[in-house]
Amino acid sequence: MNRKEVLRKKIESSGVQSMTNSELLEFLLSCSRASEKTADRLISSLGSLSSVVEASPELLMKTYGLDISQTVLLKLIPAICREKSASRKSDLLLNSADKAKKYFSSLCAGFRTERFLAASLTEGLWVSDSYTGSSGTSSEISADCRNIIRFAVNSKKKYIIIAHNHPDTSAAPSQSDITATEKIIAALRHLGIDVIDHIIIGMNSAVSLREAFPQICFANAAGYKTSQQSKCYK
Repeated sequence: MNRKEVLRKKIESSGVQSMTNSELLEFLLSCSRASEKTADRLISSLGSLSSVVEASPELLMKTYGLDISQTVLLKLIPAICREKSASRKSDLLLNSADKAKKYFSSLCAGFRTERFLAASLTEGLWVSDSYTGSSGTSSEISADCRNIIRFAVNSKKKYIIIAHNHPDTSAAPSQSDITATEKIIAALRHLGIDVIDHIIIGMNSAVSLREAFPQICFANAAGYKTSQQSKCYK
């Protein structure tokens, strides 16, 4: 019995949860005829399974010798995870900053460029719909702010949480992040829509601006839990 068959039998008998990250990656790559040592080398060098699947295609091919089919296979993982998260959005209750961080972190999995995102919420704080855009230049950032406002209006829901990622840095907010947040809050407030948080997803962490900057005038939604509450609006 070859190594691929050994791993397949282990999955069949004990489930995926019985596999180590290295074994999972090895089995996945074996479908594209990678060597047995490739998985160990990738995880040893990049530190985790998550780091492997989020690595750039250029790094995977030029540094670690993966071919195009193996690289595409790995890049499908975060794409499938995002699709799964999006397809379950109607079952998600975002009634805390911690849940919002986890939700948007899953949607940002694998993104190599900065993206703006948003989720419209019912009065009970259930996700009604979501938006994912992209940015990079100042003109694209301005366009995404307009698109988020358009999304919020079209969703016809009372609450919205906005988010964006810092793909290559920490989640620490910049002054431009704070300024953009305040502009979106003000614009949507005039339209009767309440922004209750802005989540920033960094390389290894996530930040709630509502928690980090209580002076920002986020709306107070009943049931939304944070370590601090905004005092300046409603």
